[in-house]
Amino acid sequence: MNNKLIMQSLPLVAAVLGNKYGVKVNIGGTEAFTDGNTINLPALPMDCDQKFIGLARGYIDHESAHIRDTDFDALQKANLTPLEMNIWNSIEDWRVEEKLAVIFPGCRGNFHWLIKHIFCRSKVDDGSPPVKLIPDWILLSVRSWNVPDLSGPRNQEETIIESRYPGLPGKINSVLQEVRSNCVTTSESILYAKKIVALLKSEVNENNRSQSPRSKTFGKPKNSFKASPGPIPTSDQNQSDEPKTQLEKLIHAKADQLPKAMGEILQEHLAKESPTGAQDKVSVAVVGKRDFNILDTGNSHELSKSTTALKTRLQSTLQSILLKRSHISRKGRLDNRQLHKVAISDPRMFIKPEERQGFNTAVHILIDCSSSMRRRMALTTQSCYALAKALGSIKDVNVGVTAFPADPPKIHGCRNFEIPAVCPVIKHGARIHSRFHTRASGCTPMGEAIWWVLQQMVPLTESRKIILILSDGSPDYLSNTVEAINQGKKLGFEFYGIGIDARSIESILPNSSRSINNLSELAPAMFRIMKTVFSKNK
Repeated sequence: MNNKLIMQSLPLVAAVLGNKYGVKVNIGGTEAFTDGNTINLPALPMDCDQKFIGLARGYIDHESAHIRDTDFDALQKANLTPLEMNIWNSIEDWRVEEKLAVIFPGCRGNFHWLIKHIFCRSKVDDGSPPVKLIPDWILLSVRSWNVPDLSGPRNQEETIIESRYPGLPGKINSVLQEVRSNCVTTSESILYAKKIVALLKSEVNENNRSQSPRSKTFGKPKNSFKASPGPIPTSDQNQSDEPKTQLEKLIHAKADQLPKAMGEILQEHLAKESPTGAQDKVSVAVVGKRDFNILDTGNSHELSKSTTALKTRLQSTLQSILLKRSHISRKGRLDNRQLHKVAISDPRMFIKPEERQGFNTAVHILIDCSSSMRRRMALTTQSCYALAKALGSIKDVNVGVTAFPADPPKIHGCRNFEIPAVCPVIKHGARIHSRFHTRASGCTPMGEAIWWVLQQMVPLTESRKIILILSDGSPDYLSNTVEAINQGKKLGFEFYGIGIDARSIESILPNSSRSINNLSELAPAMFRIMKTVFSKNK
Protein backbone atom coordinates (compact mmCIF):
# COMPACT_ATOMS: atom_id res chain seq x y z
CA MET A 1 0.00 0.00 0.00
CA ASN A 2 1.03 3.60 -0.49
CA ASN A 3 3.03 4.40 2.67
CA LYS A 4 2.95 8.13 1.94
CA LEU A 5 -0.85 8.13 1.93
CA ILE A 6 -0.92 6.03 5.11
CA MET A 7 1.28 8.55 6.92
CA GLN A 8 -1.08 11.36 5.92
CA SER A 9 -4.04 9.59 7.57
CA LEU A 10 -3.64 9.99 11.31
CA PRO A 11 -5.98 7.12 12.33
CA LEU A 12 -3.87 4.75 10.23
CA VAL A 13 -0.59 6.32 11.40
CA ALA A 14 -1.68 5.69 14.98
CA ALA A 15 -2.35 2.02 14.23
CA VAL A 16 0.95 1.56 12.36
CA LEU A 17 2.97 3.19 15.16
CA GLY A 18 1.09 1.29 17.85
CA ASN A 19 1.75 -2.03 16.12
CA LYS A 20 5.40 -1.12 15.62
CA TYR A 21 5.94 -0.17 19.26
CA GLY A 22 3.76 -2.92 20.69
CA VAL A 23 1.22 -0.61 22.39
CA LYS A 24 -2.49 0.11 21.94
CA VAL A 25 -3.55 3.47 20.50
CA ASN A 26 -7.18 4.64 20.74
CA ILE A 27 -8.72 7.67 19.03
CA GLY A 28 -11.83 9.27 20.50
CA GLY A 29 -13.29 11.20 23.40
CA THR A 30 -12.01 14.62 24.47
CA GLU A 31 -8.70 13.86 26.19
CA ALA A 32 -5.17 12.75 25.40
CA PHE A 33 -3.85 10.41 28.10
CA THR A 34 -2.14 7.12 28.81
CA ASP A 35 -2.92 4.57 31.51
CA GLY A 36 0.45 2.82 31.32
CA ASN A 37 -0.73 0.33 28.69
CA THR A 38 -2.87 2.28 26.22
CA ILE A 39 -2.35 5.65 24.55
CA ASN A 40 -5.49 7.67 23.84
CA LEU A 41 -5.71 10.52 21.35
CA PRO A 42 -8.81 12.74 21.45
CA ALA A 43 -11.20 12.75 18.50
CA LEU A 44 -9.40 14.14 15.45
CA PRO A 45 -10.36 16.98 13.13
CA MET A 46 -11.48 15.92 9.65
CA ASP A 47 -8.55 17.71 8.06
CA CYS A 48 -5.39 17.18 10.10
CA ASP A 49 -2.62 19.59 9.08
CA GLN A 50 1.05 18.62 9.27
CA LYS A 51 1.48 20.39 12.62
CA PHE A 52 -1.31 18.39 14.25
CA ILE A 53 -0.02 15.14 12.73
CA GLY A 54 3.47 15.96 14.06
CA LEU A 55 2.12 16.61 17.56
CA ALA A 56 0.06 13.41 17.55
CA ARG A 57 2.90 11.26 16.20
CA GLY A 58 5.28 12.80 18.72
CA TYR A 59 2.85 12.10 21.55
CA ILE A 60 2.51 8.46 20.47
CA ASP A 61 6.30 8.10 20.21
CA HIS A 62 6.86 9.80 23.58
CA GLU A 63 4.28 7.81 25.53
CA SER A 64 5.25 4.56 23.80
CA ALA A 65 8.81 5.09 24.99
CA HIS A 66 7.54 5.36 28.59
CA ILE A 67 5.23 2.35 28.29
CA ARG A 68 8.06 0.24 26.91
CA ASP A 69 10.86 1.25 29.27
CA THR A 70 9.77 3.21 32.37
CA ASP A 71 9.59 1.19 35.59
CA PHE A 72 6.41 2.65 37.08
CA ASP A 73 6.65 0.41 40.17
CA ALA A 74 10.08 1.86 40.99
CA LEU A 75 8.70 5.36 40.51
CA GLN A 76 5.78 4.73 42.84
CA LYS A 77 8.05 3.30 45.53
CA ALA A 78 10.40 6.30 45.30
CA ASN A 79 7.68 8.65 46.66
CA LEU A 80 9.26 11.71 45.03
CA THR A 81 8.50 15.30 46.01
CA PRO A 82 6.94 17.48 43.27
CA LEU A 83 10.33 19.05 42.46
CA GLU A 84 12.08 15.67 42.36
CA MET A 85 9.28 14.38 40.10
CA ASN A 86 9.66 17.37 37.78
CA ILE A 87 13.42 16.89 37.40
CA TRP A 88 12.95 13.12 37.10
CA ASN A 89 10.54 13.73 34.22
CA SER A 90 13.14 15.79 32.35
CA ILE A 91 15.75 13.07 32.75
CA GLU A 92 13.46 10.08 32.16
CA ASP A 93 11.85 11.63 29.06
CA TRP A 94 15.30 11.99 27.48
CA ARG A 95 16.39 8.49 28.57
CA VAL A 96 13.41 6.53 27.24
CA GLU A 97 13.24 8.52 24.00
CA GLU A 98 16.92 7.83 23.36
CA LYS A 99 16.34 4.14 23.92
CA LEU A 100 13.36 4.07 21.55
CA ALA A 101 15.31 5.99 18.89
CA VAL A 102 18.07 3.37 18.97
CA ILE A 103 15.53 0.62 18.21
CA PHE A 104 13.42 2.72 15.79
CA PRO A 105 15.71 5.38 14.24
CA GLY A 106 12.82 6.94 12.33
CA CYS A 107 11.25 8.34 15.50
CA ARG A 108 14.36 10.40 16.31
CA GLY A 109 13.35 12.98 13.71
CA ASN A 110 9.86 13.13 15.26
CA PHE A 111 11.38 13.85 18.67
CA HIS A 112 13.70 16.55 17.35
CA TRP A 113 10.84 18.34 15.57
CA LEU A 114 8.67 18.06 18.66
CA ILE A 115 11.32 19.39 21.08
CA LYS A 116 12.09 22.38 18.85
CA HIS A 117 8.39 23.10 18.37
CA ILE A 118 7.62 23.04 22.10
CA PHE A 119 10.75 24.36 23.83
CA CYS A 120 12.62 26.54 21.35
CA ARG A 121 12.29 30.27 22.11
CA SER A 122 14.07 33.41 21.02
CA LYS A 123 13.93 35.31 24.31
CA VAL A 124 14.17 34.34 27.97
CA ASP A 125 12.31 36.20 30.73
CA ASP A 126 15.13 37.33 33.02
CA GLY A 127 12.57 38.15 35.72
CA SER A 128 11.42 34.54 36.07
CA PRO A 129 11.59 33.26 39.68
CA PRO A 130 13.82 30.24 40.41
CA VAL A 131 10.70 28.10 40.89
CA LYS A 132 10.27 28.35 37.11
CA LEU A 133 13.76 29.19 35.90
CA ILE A 134 15.88 26.42 37.42
CA PRO A 135 13.65 23.43 36.42
CA ASP A 136 13.26 24.94 32.94
CA TRP A 137 17.04 25.37 32.61
CA ILE A 138 17.59 21.73 33.66
CA LEU A 139 15.06 20.59 31.04
CA LEU A 140 16.68 22.72 28.29
CA SER A 141 20.13 21.46 29.29
CA VAL A 142 19.03 17.84 28.90
CA ARG A 143 17.16 18.46 25.65
CA SER A 144 20.01 20.47 24.10
CA TRP A 145 22.14 17.31 24.04
CA ASN A 146 20.18 16.20 20.98
CA VAL A 147 18.73 19.51 19.77
CA PRO A 148 21.46 22.20 19.64
CA ASP A 149 18.85 24.84 18.75
CA LEU A 150 18.02 24.96 22.47
CA SER A 151 21.59 25.95 23.46
CA GLY A 152 20.82 29.68 23.11
CA PRO A 153 17.95 29.91 25.60
CA ARG A 154 19.69 27.39 27.87
CA ASN A 155 22.83 29.58 28.04
CA GLN A 156 20.75 32.69 28.73
CA GLU A 157 18.98 31.01 31.63
CA GLU A 158 22.26 29.63 32.98
CA THR A 159 23.74 33.15 33.03
CA ILE A 160 20.78 34.45 35.04
CA ILE A 161 21.00 31.56 37.55
CA GLU A 162 24.76 32.02 37.91
CA SER A 163 24.26 35.71 38.77
CA ARG A 164 21.80 34.81 41.53
CA TYR A 165 23.46 31.60 42.78
CA PRO A 166 27.17 31.67 41.91
CA GLY A 167 28.56 28.19 41.30
CA LEU A 168 25.20 26.39 41.39
CA PRO A 169 24.90 25.78 37.61
CA GLY A 170 28.36 24.21 37.56
CA LYS A 171 27.44 21.78 40.34
CA ILE A 172 24.19 20.77 38.61
CA ASN A 173 25.95 20.44 35.25
CA SER A 174 28.35 17.94 36.82
CA VAL A 175 25.37 15.75 37.80
CA LEU A 176 23.78 16.15 34.35
CA GLN A 177 26.97 14.96 32.68
CA GLU A 178 26.77 11.83 34.83
CA VAL A 179 23.19 11.42 33.65
CA ARG A 180 24.24 11.68 30.01
CA SER A 181 27.00 9.07 30.47
CA ASN A 182 25.56 6.64 32.99
CA CYS A 183 21.76 6.86 33.32
CA VAL A 184 20.24 3.69 31.83
CA THR A 185 17.33 2.79 34.13
CA THR A 186 14.34 4.44 35.79
CA SER A 187 15.92 3.87 39.21
CA GLU A 188 19.01 5.77 38.12
CA SER A 189 16.84 8.64 36.81
CA ILE A 190 15.27 8.79 40.26
CA LEU A 191 18.69 8.78 41.92
CA TYR A 192 20.00 11.67 39.81
CA ALA A 193 16.82 13.72 40.34
CA LYS A 194 17.24 13.37 44.11
CA LYS A 195 20.92 14.26 43.80
CA ILE A 196 20.09 17.55 42.04
CA VAL A 197 17.48 18.47 44.65
CA ALA A 198 20.04 17.68 47.36
CA LEU A 199 22.38 20.24 45.72
CA LEU A 200 19.62 22.86 45.90
CA LYS A 201 19.07 22.10 49.59
CA SER A 202 22.81 22.35 50.19
CA GLU A 203 22.79 25.78 48.53
CA VAL A 204 20.11 26.95 50.98
CA ASN A 205 22.11 25.64 53.95
CA GLU A 206 25.25 27.44 52.76
CA ASN A 207 23.31 30.69 52.53
CA ASN A 208 22.03 30.15 56.07
CA ARG A 209 25.58 29.67 57.40
CA SER A 210 26.91 32.71 55.57
CA GLN A 211 24.16 34.89 57.07
CA SER A 212 24.48 33.63 60.71
CA PRO A 213 24.54 36.36 63.52
CA ARG A 214 27.88 37.91 64.54
CA SER A 215 29.60 36.47 67.62
CA LYS A 216 28.69 38.17 70.90
CA THR A 217 31.42 40.03 72.98
CA PHE A 218 31.82 39.15 76.67
CA GLY A 219 33.59 40.72 79.68
CA LYS A 220 32.74 44.33 78.94
CA PRO A 221 33.12 46.72 81.97
CA LYS A 222 29.88 47.73 83.61
CA ASN A 223 30.67 51.39 83.27
CA SER A 224 31.68 51.31 79.69
CA PHE A 225 29.68 53.45 77.36
CA LYS A 226 26.69 52.00 75.55
CA ALA A 227 27.42 51.21 71.95
CA SER A 228 25.28 52.95 69.41
CA PRO A 229 22.94 50.67 67.50
CA GLY A 230 23.98 49.53 64.05
CA PRO A 231 22.46 50.98 60.90
CA ILE A 232 18.90 50.05 60.06
CA PRO A 233 18.88 47.44 57.25
CA THR A 234 18.05 48.98 53.92
CA SER A 235 15.75 47.49 51.32
CA ASP A 236 18.83 46.34 49.40
CA GLN A 237 20.01 44.38 52.43
CA ASN A 238 16.57 42.78 52.76
CA GLN A 239 16.76 41.75 49.15
CA SER A 240 20.03 39.88 49.80
CA ASP A 241 17.93 37.30 51.59
CA GLU A 242 15.59 36.92 48.56
CA PRO A 243 17.59 34.28 46.60
CA LYS A 244 17.59 31.93 49.60
CA THR A 245 13.85 32.43 50.12
CA GLN A 246 13.15 31.82 46.44
CA LEU A 247 15.24 28.64 46.50
CA GLU A 248 13.33 27.37 49.53
CA LYS A 249 10.08 28.05 47.67
CA LEU A 250 11.40 25.99 44.78
CA ILE A 251 12.34 23.07 47.00
CA HIS A 252 8.88 23.03 48.59
CA ALA A 253 6.93 23.94 45.44
CA LYS A 254 3.74 22.13 44.52
CA ALA A 255 3.34 20.40 41.17
CA ASP A 256 1.15 23.15 39.69
CA GLN A 257 3.83 25.76 40.48
CA LEU A 258 6.49 23.99 38.40
CA PRO A 259 6.95 23.93 34.61
CA LYS A 260 4.88 21.29 32.80
CA ALA A 261 6.51 18.15 31.41
CA MET A 262 6.45 17.43 27.69
CA GLY A 263 3.67 14.83 28.01
CA GLU A 264 1.39 17.34 29.76
CA ILE A 265 2.12 20.04 27.18
CA LEU A 266 1.27 17.64 24.34
CA GLN A 267 -1.95 16.57 26.03
CA GLU A 268 -3.05 20.21 26.24
CA HIS A 269 -2.14 20.92 22.60
CA LEU A 270 -4.02 17.87 21.31
CA ALA A 271 -7.10 18.46 23.47
CA LYS A 272 -7.20 22.09 22.31
CA GLU A 273 -7.15 21.06 18.63
CA SER A 274 -9.78 18.34 19.06
CA PRO A 275 -13.11 19.30 17.40
CA THR A 276 -16.14 19.89 19.60
CA GLY A 277 -18.88 19.22 17.04
CA ALA A 278 -19.99 15.60 16.76
CA GLN A 279 -20.21 15.81 12.95
CA ASP A 280 -16.72 17.30 12.57
CA LYS A 281 -14.64 14.66 14.31
CA VAL A 282 -12.98 11.39 13.45
CA SER A 283 -13.14 8.59 16.03
CA VAL A 284 -12.00 4.99 15.77
CA ALA A 285 -13.84 2.16 17.49
CA VAL A 286 -12.16 0.10 20.19
CA VAL A 287 -12.57 -3.59 20.88
CA GLY A 288 -15.44 -4.28 23.26
CA LYS A 289 -17.61 -7.24 24.25
CA ARG A 290 -20.66 -8.80 22.65
CA ASP A 291 -22.15 -12.21 23.34
CA PHE A 292 -22.13 -14.73 20.49
CA ASN A 293 -23.52 -18.27 20.41
CA ILE A 294 -23.37 -21.14 17.92
CA LEU A 295 -25.81 -20.81 15.03
CA ASP A 296 -28.67 -23.27 14.63
CA THR A 297 -28.37 -23.76 10.86
CA GLY A 298 -31.13 -26.40 10.76
CA ASN A 299 -33.77 -24.26 12.46
CA SER A 300 -35.46 -23.23 9.23
CA HIS A 301 -35.72 -25.29 6.05
CA GLU A 302 -35.89 -22.16 3.89
CA LEU A 303 -32.97 -20.61 5.71
CA SER A 304 -30.85 -23.74 5.44
CA LYS A 305 -31.69 -24.04 1.77
CA SER A 306 -30.82 -20.40 1.11
CA THR A 307 -27.45 -20.49 2.86
CA THR A 308 -26.49 -23.80 1.22
CA ALA A 309 -27.37 -22.40 -2.19
CA LEU A 310 -25.22 -19.32 -1.51
CA LYS A 311 -22.20 -21.46 -0.67
CA THR A 312 -22.69 -23.74 -3.66
CA ARG A 313 -23.27 -21.00 -6.22
CA LEU A 314 -20.45 -18.84 -4.94
CA GLN A 315 -17.89 -21.64 -4.94
CA SER A 316 -18.99 -22.73 -8.43
CA THR A 317 -18.74 -19.18 -9.78
CA LEU A 318 -15.36 -18.55 -8.22
CA GLN A 319 -14.04 -21.82 -9.60
CA SER A 320 -15.09 -20.82 -13.12
CA ILE A 321 -13.50 -17.40 -12.68
CA LEU A 322 -10.22 -19.03 -11.76
CA LEU A 323 -10.15 -21.13 -14.91
CA LYS A 324 -8.58 -19.70 -18.04
CA ARG A 325 -9.38 -20.75 -21.60
CA SER A 326 -8.37 -24.37 -22.16
CA HIS A 327 -5.53 -25.18 -24.53
CA ILE A 328 -4.30 -28.26 -26.42
CA SER A 329 -1.69 -30.24 -24.57
CA ARG A 330 0.17 -33.55 -24.53
CA LYS A 331 -1.73 -34.52 -21.38
CA GLY A 332 -5.03 -33.77 -19.74
CA ARG A 333 -8.56 -34.70 -20.82
CA LEU A 334 -8.89 -36.33 -24.26
CA ASP A 335 -10.41 -33.95 -26.85
CA ASN A 336 -12.49 -35.84 -29.43
CA ARG A 337 -11.95 -33.05 -31.93
CA GLN A 338 -8.22 -33.78 -31.94
CA LEU A 339 -8.41 -37.53 -32.65
CA HIS A 340 -7.41 -37.03 -36.29
CA LYS A 341 -3.87 -36.29 -35.05
CA VAL A 342 -3.39 -40.00 -34.39
CA ALA A 343 -2.78 -40.46 -38.11
CA ILE A 344 0.15 -38.07 -38.07
CA SER A 345 1.53 -39.21 -34.69
CA ASP A 346 0.83 -35.85 -33.06
CA PRO A 347 0.50 -36.39 -29.29
CA ARG A 348 -1.34 -33.07 -28.74
CA MET A 349 -4.77 -34.65 -28.52
CA PHE A 350 -5.64 -33.56 -24.99
CA ILE A 351 -7.23 -30.45 -23.55
CA LYS A 352 -5.92 -28.86 -20.39
CA PRO A 353 -7.59 -25.97 -18.51
CA GLU A 354 -5.15 -23.43 -17.14
CA GLU A 355 -5.77 -21.84 -13.74
CA ARG A 356 -5.25 -18.22 -12.89
CA GLN A 357 -3.12 -17.33 -9.94
CA GLY A 358 -4.96 -17.19 -6.60
CA PHE A 359 -7.06 -14.17 -5.67
CA ASN A 360 -4.59 -12.94 -2.99
CA THR A 361 -7.47 -11.03 -1.43
CA ALA A 362 -8.48 -10.07 2.10
CA VAL A 363 -12.24 -9.70 2.65
CA HIS A 364 -13.70 -8.22 5.81
CA ILE A 365 -17.44 -8.48 6.50
CA LEU A 366 -18.80 -5.76 8.79
CA ILE A 367 -22.16 -6.63 10.37
CA ASP A 368 -24.54 -4.02 11.75
CA CYS A 369 -26.01 -5.47 14.97
CA SER A 370 -27.74 -2.28 16.14
CA SER A 371 -31.22 -2.27 17.69
CA SER A 372 -33.01 -1.71 14.38
CA MET A 373 -31.68 -5.06 13.12
CA ARG A 374 -33.67 -7.01 15.71
CA ARG A 375 -36.14 -8.61 13.25
CA ARG A 376 -33.42 -9.28 10.66
CA MET A 377 -30.61 -10.53 12.86
CA ALA A 378 -31.17 -14.27 12.41
CA LEU A 379 -31.02 -14.37 8.62
CA THR A 380 -28.26 -11.76 8.46
CA THR A 381 -25.94 -13.73 10.71
CA GLN A 382 -26.82 -17.03 8.99
CA SER A 383 -26.07 -15.63 5.54
CA CYS A 384 -22.93 -13.92 6.79
CA TYR A 385 -21.71 -17.23 8.20
CA ALA A 386 -22.43 -18.95 4.89
CA LEU A 387 -20.54 -16.25 3.01
CA ALA A 388 -17.56 -16.42 5.37
CA LYS A 389 -17.54 -20.21 5.11
CA ALA A 390 -17.64 -20.10 1.31
CA LEU A 391 -14.94 -17.45 1.03
CA GLY A 392 -12.77 -19.17 3.61
CA SER A 393 -12.70 -22.33 1.53
CA ILE A 394 -11.11 -20.51 -1.43
CA LYS A 395 -7.36 -20.52 -1.75
CA ASP A 396 -5.68 -17.14 -1.11
CA VAL A 397 -8.81 -15.49 0.30
CA ASN A 398 -8.29 -14.21 3.85
CA VAL A 399 -11.60 -13.65 5.66
CA GLY A 400 -12.40 -11.49 8.68
CA VAL A 401 -15.77 -10.69 10.30
CA THR A 402 -16.58 -7.93 12.79
CA ALA A 403 -19.84 -6.91 14.46
CA PHE A 404 -20.80 -3.42 15.63
CA PRO A 405 -21.66 -2.01 18.10
CA ALA A 406 -20.34 -3.71 21.25
CA ASP A 407 -20.10 -2.87 24.93
CA PRO A 408 -17.11 -0.50 25.31
CA PRO A 409 -14.32 -1.30 27.77
CA LYS A 410 -13.65 0.72 30.89
CA ILE A 411 -10.58 2.89 30.36
CA HIS A 412 -8.73 3.76 33.55
CA GLY A 413 -7.89 7.43 33.99
CA CYS A 414 -10.32 8.88 31.44
CA ARG A 415 -13.26 10.97 32.65
CA ASN A 416 -14.95 11.42 29.26
CA PHE A 417 -14.42 8.19 27.38
CA GLU A 418 -17.09 7.99 24.70
CA ILE A 419 -15.57 5.80 21.99
CA PRO A 420 -17.92 3.21 20.40
CA ALA A 421 -16.78 -0.39 20.33
CA VAL A 422 -16.76 -3.32 17.90
CA CYS A 423 -16.43 -7.03 18.50
CA PRO A 424 -14.33 -9.26 16.21
CA VAL A 425 -16.20 -12.43 15.25
CA ILE A 426 -13.45 -13.93 13.09
CA LYS A 427 -9.97 -12.44 12.93
CA HIS A 428 -7.98 -12.57 9.71
CA GLY A 429 -6.07 -15.83 9.51
CA ALA A 430 -8.29 -17.59 12.06
CA ARG A 431 -10.42 -20.69 11.43
CA ILE A 432 -14.02 -20.09 10.36
CA HIS A 433 -16.33 -21.07 13.24
CA SER A 434 -20.11 -20.93 13.69
CA ARG A 435 -20.41 -18.62 16.73
CA PHE A 436 -22.37 -15.95 14.85
CA HIS A 437 -25.68 -15.79 16.73
CA THR A 438 -26.15 -12.54 18.67
CA ARG A 439 -28.89 -10.18 19.83
CA ALA A 440 -29.40 -6.78 18.20
CA SER A 441 -28.72 -3.76 20.45
CA GLY A 442 -27.19 -0.29 20.49
CA CYS A 443 -26.62 2.49 17.95
CA THR A 444 -24.94 2.47 14.52
CA PRO A 445 -21.28 3.61 14.80
CA MET A 446 -20.51 2.63 11.21
CA GLY A 447 -17.75 5.17 10.62
CA GLU A 448 -15.88 4.25 13.80
CA ALA A 449 -16.18 0.56 12.87
CA ILE A 450 -14.84 1.14 9.33
CA TRP A 451 -11.82 3.05 10.70
CA TRP A 452 -11.10 0.13 13.04
CA VAL A 453 -11.30 -2.38 10.18
CA LEU A 454 -8.98 -0.22 8.06
CA GLN A 455 -6.45 -0.24 10.90
CA GLN A 456 -6.59 -4.03 11.10
CA MET A 457 -6.28 -4.54 7.33
CA VAL A 458 -3.47 -2.08 6.54
CA PRO A 459 -0.73 -4.48 7.77
CA LEU A 460 -2.17 -7.46 5.82
CA THR A 461 -0.01 -8.65 2.94
CA GLU A 462 -2.82 -9.37 0.47
CA SER A 463 -2.66 -7.15 -2.61
CA ARG A 464 -6.44 -6.68 -2.74
CA LYS A 465 -8.51 -5.60 0.27
CA ILE A 466 -12.31 -5.56 0.35
CA ILE A 467 -14.78 -4.40 3.01
CA LEU A 468 -18.40 -5.61 2.77
CA ILE A 469 -20.89 -3.73 4.99
CA LEU A 470 -24.26 -5.24 6.01
CA SER A 471 -26.55 -2.61 7.51
CA ASP A 472 -30.20 -1.56 7.63
CA GLY A 473 -29.79 2.03 8.77
CA SER A 474 -27.90 5.28 8.54
CA PRO A 475 -24.69 5.70 10.53
CA ASP A 476 -24.69 7.78 13.70
CA TYR A 477 -22.27 10.27 12.13
CA LEU A 478 -22.35 10.30 8.35
CA SER A 479 -19.30 12.57 7.99
CA ASN A 480 -17.06 10.16 9.90
CA THR A 481 -18.32 7.25 7.76
CA VAL A 482 -17.75 9.08 4.47
CA GLU A 483 -14.27 10.19 5.58
CA ALA A 484 -13.31 6.61 6.49
CA ILE A 485 -14.52 5.26 3.14
CA ASN A 486 -12.78 8.04 1.19
CA GLN A 487 -9.49 7.46 2.99
CA GLY A 488 -9.82 3.73 2.42
CA LYS A 489 -10.46 4.19 -1.30
CA LYS A 490 -7.37 6.41 -1.62
CA LEU A 491 -5.35 3.51 -0.24
CA GLY A 492 -6.90 1.03 -2.69
CA PHE A 493 -9.57 -0.55 -0.47
CA GLU A 494 -12.81 -1.62 -2.18
CA PHE A 495 -16.15 -1.10 -0.43
CA TYR A 496 -19.42 -2.92 -1.05
CA GLY A 497 -22.67 -2.81 0.88
CA ILE A 498 -26.00 -4.51 1.36
CA GLY A 499 -28.88 -2.43 2.69
CA ILE A 500 -31.38 -4.55 4.61
CA ASP A 501 -34.94 -3.26 4.29
CA ALA A 502 -33.52 0.24 3.75
CA ARG A 503 -31.79 2.16 0.98
CA SER A 504 -29.50 4.39 3.08
CA ILE A 505 -26.44 2.31 2.19
CA GLU A 506 -26.95 3.30 -1.46
CA SER A 507 -26.32 6.96 -0.63
CA ILE A 508 -23.01 6.01 1.01
CA LEU A 509 -21.92 3.46 -1.64
CA PRO A 510 -24.02 4.45 -4.69
CA ASN A 511 -22.25 2.28 -7.26
CA SER A 512 -21.30 -0.72 -5.18
CA SER A 513 -24.27 -1.68 -3.04
CA ARG A 514 -27.63 -3.39 -3.23
CA SER A 515 -30.73 -3.11 -1.11
CA ILE A 516 -33.25 -5.81 -0.28
CA ASN A 517 -36.84 -5.57 0.92
CA ASN A 518 -37.40 -9.02 2.38
CA LEU A 519 -35.34 -11.77 3.91
CA SER A 520 -35.48 -14.09 0.91
CA GLU A 521 -33.46 -11.60 -1.16
CA LEU A 522 -30.47 -11.40 1.16
CA ALA A 523 -28.56 -14.50 0.04
CA PRO A 524 -29.00 -13.79 -3.72
CA ALA A 525 -27.91 -10.17 -3.18
CA MET A 526 -24.77 -11.33 -1.41
CA PHE A 527 -24.08 -13.74 -4.25
CA ARG A 528 -24.43 -11.05 -6.91
CA ILE A 529 -22.10 -8.68 -5.09
CA MET A 530 -19.41 -11.28 -4.48
CA LYS A 531 -19.67 -12.46 -8.09
CA THR A 532 -19.04 -8.85 -9.19
CA VAL A 533 -16.15 -8.55 -6.74
CA PHE A 534 -14.26 -11.58 -7.95
CA SER A 535 -15.08 -11.09 -11.61
CA LYS A 536 -12.76 -8.05 -11.38
CA ASN A 537 -9.83 -10.32 -10.54
CA LYS A 538 -7.21 -10.06 -13.26
